[in-house]
Amino acid sequence: MHIYINDTKYDVNENDTIIQVADRNDIHIPRFCYHKRLSIVASCRMCLVDIENVKYPQPACSTIVKEGMRVNTNNRAAEEAQKNTMEFLLINHPLDCPICDQAGECELQDVSLEHGDYKSAYKELKRTVVDKNIGELVSTEMTRCIHCSRCVRFGEEVAGIKELGMTGRGEDTKIETFINEGLSSQLSGNVIDLCPVGALNNSLYKYSARTWDLKQTSSISSNDCLGSNIFYHTYNDEIKRCVPKEDEEINLSWLSDNDRFGYEGIKSEERILHPLIRHDENLEKTDFNSISEKFIEYLEKYSSGSCAIMSAQSSCEEMFLFQDLLRNKNVKKIDHRSKECDFRYQKNFPTIPSFDIKLVDIQSLDNIIIVGANISKEFPILSIYLRDAHKKNSTSIFSLSTYEFEENFPVEKSDILNSHELENYFTNSNNASCINLKKSKKNLILIGPAVSYLSNYSNILNNFSEYAKSINANLALLGDQANTSGAWAMGILPHRLPGGVSIDGQEDRYELLSDNDDLLIIYNLEPEYDFSDDSRIMDKLNESKVNIFFSSYMTESIKKYADIVFPLSTQVESSGSYLNTNKKLQHYNKIINPLGESREGGDILLGLCHTIGKNYTHDSIRENVRKILADINISNNYVRIKNLKKGNSSDSLEKMIIRNPNSSNPTLRRCNSIIKTHDDDDYFSLPSDKDASSNDKIIFNEKNNKFKLTIKQKTHTKPVNAVLVKIGGTHKQKIGAYSTEVDL
Repeated sequence: MHIYINDTKYDVNENDTIIQVADRNDIHIPRFCYHKRLSIVASCRMCLVDIENVKYPQPACSTIVKEGMRVNTNNRAAEEAQKNTMEFLLINHPLDCPICDQAGECELQDVSLEHGDYKSAYKELKRTVVDKNIGELVSTEMTRCIHCSRCVRFGEEVAGIKELGMTGRGEDTKIETFINEGLSSQLSGNVIDLCPVGALNNSLYKYSARTWDLKQTSSISSNDCLGSNIFYHTYNDEIKRCVPKEDEEINLSWLSDNDRFGYEGIKSEERILHPLIRHDENLEKTDFNSISEKFIEYLEKYSSGSCAIMSAQSSCEEMFLFQDLLRNKNVKKIDHRSKECDFRYQKNFPTIPSFDIKLVDIQSLDNIIIVGANISKEFPILSIYLRDAHKKNSTSIFSLSTYEFEENFPVEKSDILNSHELENYFTNSNNASCINLKKSKKNLILIGPAVSYLSNYSNILNNFSEYAKSINANLALLGDQANTSGAWAMGILPHRLPGGVSIDGQEDRYELLSDNDDLLIIYNLEPEYDFSDDSRIMDKLNESKVNIFFSSYMTESIKKYADIVFPLSTQVESSGSYLNTNKKLQHYNKIINPLGESREGGDILLGLCHTIGKNYTHDSIRENVRKILADINISNNYVRIKNLKKGNSSDSLEKMIIRNPNSSNPTLRRCNSIIKTHDDDDYFSLPSDKDASSNDKIIFNEKNNKFKLTIKQKTHTKPVNAVLVKIGGTHKQKIGAYSTEVDL
């Protein structure tokens, strides 16, 4: 099948539109309402083209091609139609280009220059529209709006939340929220990119720079394990904004709000800008040589009683150096699983827990079971794929969780369970028959990171693995942090070396924090938020002889317990690579220079390795990482644990963690605009079968520590015998994010 555009012959596919054919062949057709990832409405009429033997110009975005069709995009008829449309669109548009943030990349400005006229027949006063406050992240200048409806369609079709809509008619038409609430979707910032005229703007970027002055650098998201591709725009060594870098395998054309606005916390007042050492109960400034010498001294003294815990936010290069440095000093206890508490069968776990199928293949699935994850909040980009799967393939989606929430895609069945019920879910024939997944179908079981926080995680993973095998389903494990897959591959584990090589003699039974730990090394983790048992880590910091921190931010625990502190630069002040959940190695670049005397983690660790005679270079480290990943034996995520002990059902109250999307990244915790927009969930809540007044205190035991929780929240559906707890958030306590007495 073929058509002619401007007298040139082009091959086309059935059901192609003219504008799709033109875009594939780099033929310019102006447009405003059309976007390749949104539905077609043909409302702006800017894409009018002349078609042979058709009386009037037709919109290229909605006109389906026909065999032998002859189209003209730039003859007199087409240009006249486009010019008239342009005049109509500019009738009420303000002449404020000099102060508009969109100037320099404005589609309206560009199209007006090419297809507009120098004068207008319209002489009346232009209308004005009162701006509406729609939140901390997106600011409005609605008089500029040309009603292309991209933002409205995005909410309905991609974000799954109809937050913006069109009200009024004719001259009174407005884009606004239907009720006086701001945008709350985790994808809300994408309307900024979609708006072609500067009506919707980035609040953090507004009036801070001009487009043509910005330097663009590519990078990778550090906020979840998907690894969205992004561009940072900088001016005078300062990040001004972040926009999506299109990637057909991961984030498409979109970004989550955490990725887009997550740079705000870099300039927090809590940044550590100098090396610190403790003198007379106080942390004082020092130099890197002094604390490096002290670090090696402590390692040699306490090597047999050292515990090193590293954040999975760290790069693969940092991880390789970290474990190599410590293992050369006979440190055996190295881990990244700070929120996990079930290590009974760790040898049976996958070499690299990962997402077994490509994201783009999700829409071909018949059934998906989501276990313990609020995808819309924790992995907003993934929610787009799930929504597409339901819309395009009628995929049935089921949710099994330990707490109540809403998704932005249709869920066929949703069950709220405690950990024991989750473990034994498919041993109940009623549950299996309700979901009724057949072997002949394409099935996926997706397990969220919050499941790994449960005390019977091994049991749950084993039982769901067995069920997955019985129905020929893929088993996908979502990582807790940006480089969780990298942490497993690089050997940030007590029982495995880089490449997944098992360490002989390592017992299954293992405790992250033990009484024998004299030296604690904590790398880019904050005890207040990053440990499942925050009371225990605080006790351990108090009991241990030496505490060494590598951190970007000052916390109360560092002030109180740190003996030496290495000031880490943040991810945007560093370069390195992440292994995403699809096992794809992605490199990120340094965007700005580190603040103060803070340094890249790779540089600090490289210097420490040199002091012990390991003469690595940055190039050799990168080569080592690539070799490890090339040689690693990666199988699927199925787990088969022999002699698995069943979990015990308990009548006592159990702590269930609500995973805050901001909880895995120290920088996100300091992004006030994001927190004000998205951090509004219940923090503590009662099980539905408990009758408690608003002032009741609930006490439950965890490893002999008593936790007292003050309840002043409306209750909703919960598992029986559970107290739900949220990590991180706006309410910071002296001893942790979710323990001790908390009055909300």
